[in-house]
Amino acid sequence: MLELTLQFLAITLFLEVTPGPAVLFVLYQSAFSLRNAFAGIMGLLTSNIIWISLVATGLGLVLTQTPAIFNGLRFVGAAYLVYLGYKIIRYGIGKPYADENTQAGQYKSKWSSYRRGMFTSLSNPKALLFFMALFPQFTRPEHFSHDIIYFGAIKMLCLAVVMGGYALMGRKLFNYMGGSSWANTISRVLGGGIIIAAIAVAKG
Repeated sequence: MLELTLQFLAITLFLEVTPGPAVLFVLYQSAFSLRNAFAGIMGLLTSNIIWISLVATGLGLVLTQTPAIFNGLRFVGAAYLVYLGYKIIRYGIGKPYADENTQAGQYKSKWSSYRRGMFTSLSNPKALLFFMALFPQFTRPEHFSHDIIYFGAIKMLCLAVVMGGYALMGRKLFNYMGGSSWANTISRVLGGGIIIAAIAVAKG
């Protein structure tokens, strides 16, 4: 079991470190505060619980084997990522207390960061394919439920640690930038990255 755990840990850490929509989202949230970033991470963790639950109950197989449903989720998810990326590009970090910039105020809400974090992960149904392909390689048929919980917990721990690291890194970067125009420029680059990721999701 130790060997399987180390193999799973290595694969999961590599995949979590690789930049994607979740990483870009956390970096953007860190521009406002660590609390916003960590609220977003909690949203990502919540979505992981949903994906893992679908795999554990067998519902994930139903979704992936029904093209109409799966493709519908994929295109809706891609549309949401485009929307999120557009908002980031349109407003950047914004002025926290500017009345005309309602988007900036919305992103200051910890609940908004949590909700958007959850939707950012759920917007990519290919994550479900990843879970369904990865977990069976490490679970034992006679201990399926136990192993799903065990490896699911490791997956979420890796996510929390890696994303927490990105949040701290992003916070230091934006603190260094201060109120300069570079801070908004970087945040808009992150928004562009999310749109590129959305195109990848739509293409399947």
